[in-house]
Amino acid sequence: MKVLFINPRWDGIISAKGNRFNRSWPPLDLLNCAALLENEHIEVHVLDARACPVDINQIADTATKFDTCFITTSPIDRWQCPNIDMDPFLKLAHLLPKEKLYITGIHGTVCPDELLEQTGAKAVIRGEPEFTVLDIGRGKALKDIPGVTFKDNGSVIHNNNRGLLSLNDLPLPAFHLIDIRNYSYEILGNRLLLFEGSRGCPYPCIYCQKSMYGNYYRMKSPEKLINEVMYSVKKFQARSAYFIDLEFTLKRDFVVELCNGFIKNNVQFRWTCQTRADTVDLDLLKLMKRAGCKLIHFGVETGSERIMEIMNKKISLSCITGGISMAKKAGIDQACFFMFGFPAETEEDRLKTVAFAKMLNPTYASFHKVTTYPDTPLFEMTRSRCNTTLLPSWKEGNEANHLNPMLRQALLEFYIRWRYICSNILLSNPRRLIQKLRLFYNFWKSLR
Repeated sequence: MKVLFINPRWDGIISAKGNRFNRSWPPLDLLNCAALLENEHIEVHVLDARACPVDINQIADTATKFDTCFITTSPIDRWQCPNIDMDPFLKLAHLLPKEKLYITGIHGTVCPDELLEQTGAKAVIRGEPEFTVLDIGRGKALKDIPGVTFKDNGSVIHNNNRGLLSLNDLPLPAFHLIDIRNYSYEILGNRLLLFEGSRGCPYPCIYCQKSMYGNYYRMKSPEKLINEVMYSVKKFQARSAYFIDLEFTLKRDFVVELCNGFIKNNVQFRWTCQTRADTVDLDLLKLMKRAGCKLIHFGVETGSERIMEIMNKKISLSCITGGISMAKKAGIDQACFFMFGFPAETEEDRLKTVAFAKMLNPTYASFHKVTTYPDTPLFEMTRSRCNTTLLPSWKEGNEANHLNPMLRQALLEFYIRWRYICSNILLSNPRRLIQKLRLFYNFWKSLR
C-alpha cells in the first residue's frame, strides 16, 4: 500500500489577519499520521506544496500513483487560526481521484457534510486525525471507524466522535519525509521544526477555534518531549523550533522539567512558544531563556478592559503588563498580537488598544481584524453578518475593510516613534535591523 499526504499550496486569503508571509512551517499533523503508518510498514510520501510550490495538475498526476491520498484543508495553522478562503483547496481537491481521497483539518470537523458534498471525497476526518488515519491505513471499513463522515448509498453517515488521544501514544513525527531546509519562521530563523507538548486549552475566549482538539488540556510527558527534541535537533540539524501549544506555560512544573532537560543535555537551538502573560514568572522566564527560548508570542488582543470582558479572556491589563515586563527582564523577545473589530467595540476602544501597545513596547507588535470562525461563541454573537454556507469560503463577514485605515495607523504609531526606535532598532545588529524593517513592510503590505 502506498499513501500520499498532501499539504496544499495557499495563495489566497489565510485569515482576516491578512496574508501571512514567509510562514513555511512543517505540517505536523500529517507527519504524525505518516509516522503511525510507517510503523505499520506502509509506504508513505509527503507532498508539501506550501514549502515547495507545485502546480495543482502535477499534484493530481502524482496522486494517481498512490493507493490512498490524505489532504489537509489547513496548510498554515491547523486549528487555532485556520484559513478562511477555501477556494484554493477546492480547486486542488476537485482534481484528485475521489475514490482514494480523504480530507482532514479543522474545516471537516466543523462542516463535514458540506466538505464531503463539495469535494466528493471518500470520507472526511473529524477531530484529531492521527488514529483515524491509522484505522484507514489498516484497511478498516469506514462504518467501523470513529470520527469519519462518509456517504453510504447516497446518505451521509456521521460515525461517533473519536475519543481524545494521549499524546504519549504518538510516535516521533516523520520529519525525515520533509526537507528541513524549506522551513523557517521570519522572526526566529531557518531550519525550523515544530513540536507540541500539549493540546487543548481550558480558557473560554470567544474567538478561538478549538473544535478539533477541544478544551481539555492534555500533555506529553516531559521525558518524551525532551527525547523528541534532542533526537530531532541533532538528526536534522534544526536551528529553530516552534512549540505550538496554545498555552505553553500553563503547567509550570512541565516547563521547568523540559527546560532543565534541554540545559542538561546541551540542546543547542532557538525556540519560541505562545502563552498567556498571567502564567509566567521571572524565574521561569530566566530558565526558559537559558534553555534557548528566544521569543514568546503573547495574545494581548485589546487595551480596553471592557472589550477584554466581552471576549471572555479572563485576564487583566495589569497582568499582561507584568508578564511582558518580566519577559523583557529575562532577555526574551516578545511578539504581541492585537485585534480590532470585536462586538460593541468603539473607536475609543481601538485607540486604547494602540496606546496600550505603545505602553507595553514589545519587540514586535501586529494588529489585525478579528476573524469570526464558525463554531465559536463569537460566530454565534455575530451570526447575522457571517457566512452561513461556510464553504467554499469562511471569509464572508470577515472582510471589515473599514478597519484597514485604523490598522495602518496602529502600525505607524507603534513602529515609527522614538521610544521603539531607540529600544528595538538602534540597538539591533544589522541582521535584526533588516529583519524588523522587512517585517514592518510585510505587515503594511498585507493591509493594502
